[in-house]
Amino acid sequence: MVRGKALLIPPSPHCPDCRLQRRFAQRNERFLHKRVCDLTGKSMVSFYRSDAPYKVFDKDAWWSDRWDPMQYGRSVDFSQSFFDQIAGLRGEVPHLGMVVTQEEGSAYSPYCVSTKNCYMCVSCVVNEDSYYCYQANDSKNCVDSNNLTKCELCYECLHCYSLFSSAFCKDSENGSGLMFCEDCRGCTNCIGCKNLVNKKNGILNQQATEAEVSAMKKLLGSYAELQKFQENFHAFARALPTRSAHLIQCENCTGDHLRQCRNCSACFDSTNLEDCHSAFPTPTAGAKDCRDLHYAPGSELVYDSLSAVRTYGARFVLHTWDTEDASYTDECFSSKHLFGCVGLKHKEYCILNKQYTQEEYESILSKVVEHMQKTQEWGAFFPVMDSPFGYNETIAQDEFPLTKQEVLGRGWKWEETREETPNVTKTIPAARLPDSIADVPDDIVNWAIESEESGRPFKIIKQELDFCRFLNLPVPRLHSEERYRNRLKQRNPCKLWNRECAKCLAPISTSYSPDRPEIVYCESCYLREVY
Repeated sequence: MVRGKALLIPPSPHCPDCRLQRRFAQRNERFLHKRVCDLTGKSMVSFYRSDAPYKVFDKDAWWSDRWDPMQYGRSVDFSQSFFDQIAGLRGEVPHLGMVVTQEEGSAYSPYCVSTKNCYMCVSCVVNEDSYYCYQANDSKNCVDSNNLTKCELCYECLHCYSLFSSAFCKDSENGSGLMFCEDCRGCTNCIGCKNLVNKKNGILNQQATEAEVSAMKKLLGSYAELQKFQENFHAFARALPTRSAHLIQCENCTGDHLRQCRNCSACFDSTNLEDCHSAFPTPTAGAKDCRDLHYAPGSELVYDSLSAVRTYGARFVLHTWDTEDASYTDECFSSKHLFGCVGLKHKEYCILNKQYTQEEYESILSKVVEHMQKTQEWGAFFPVMDSPFGYNETIAQDEFPLTKQEVLGRGWKWEETREETPNVTKTIPAARLPDSIADVPDDIVNWAIESEESGRPFKIIKQELDFCRFLNLPVPRLHSEERYRNRLKQRNPCKLWNRECAKCLAPISTSYSPDRPEIVYCESCYLREVY
């Protein structure tokens, strides 16, 4: 509301996938670069290349009082596109080198909050002693895993909750000592099991002795045996029914991997959502009355935004935290009543980083919105071409992969990736690694291993080696980025299809498309099968 008049947002001209693509094209999570802070000259790790045409400050300098983002303020030019004016401001205001909060020993872990001793973890909250994890929350000592909550000593796990000392598990919870388990709950010491509840000592859904399970785990310390068992388990699992959606303690919800949510539609990977549509992922803090957003814990009344944390009444914002009534902002914190601002902290009634009184702000804002309505900008998210990153550097490439030619053909940016050659004593193809972790020497941490998938060289860090030895797991044969992308392939897309239950033929809404080979059951049929 401005001067008692509602600033109505028109229906988006873009489909849900295109809206998501536009948001994702603004966020780089995995391409990190060494460069110097443009304020202090200090070396740092950053989202931005050293040759990027932006001023970039390390987090201490950016949050300091040594610079003033208001000095970049400008008046609105009504003869020019407002998106062009925001793009000009984003090009001049210094950027935060990496978004990270309350980290200790976790310099290479972007978008993380309250992390300690983590390396190459992304979008994790309250995580400790973990490596190569994505969206691992309230967890510790986990490696190469995605979407974990309250887990410990987990390896190559996906969408798991409260697991301990487990590997290669998916959609499982409240268990320990599991390997290759899928949709298992309350189970202990099981290998290659699916759809089990409160079972102990099982192999391929058959009762076994503790000694038999221990012998199998010892055998799977061999890389060759591990690969063979993995293939057998996948064939075994495909013949068993699959749950249409993982909705735990939810009421009137559609989507997948939701917990304690109410009145939500097409939402994914979230907890404590209420009255939301197309929202994901939002961990434990939850969100309320939000639509079309990615990562907004603790927020309310937020629309078409990305990384709006503890924010109220916002639309079309990027990396805007603890803020009220904001539109078209980027990297703004603890502020309110902002429009088209970049890099502000503890400010209010600002447009394009220029300060106004409340009366001036409301008068100019109504004119800006009218101008954007005429240029058909009002109601649309930031254009992809205005992203500070190449399309292939952003998470849009993970969800909506495009070739270089397709990206450039749309007028978007593409960045050629460059990787530093590891400083090592020797290089070895992955195929020549010892088959068993017991035979891996300590000095492997000084080697470069050529990935068996692409030949891309990578190193094993000492913490990773210690972890594999503790769980008796072979060292990885693929580069960490290839392992991450293989986990992405295992998860379902964040979209829904209408199909029929394979047993009762009731209509279901599920993230399994009708052409998938899985035997998909509705919740009622699945529970009758399992219990």
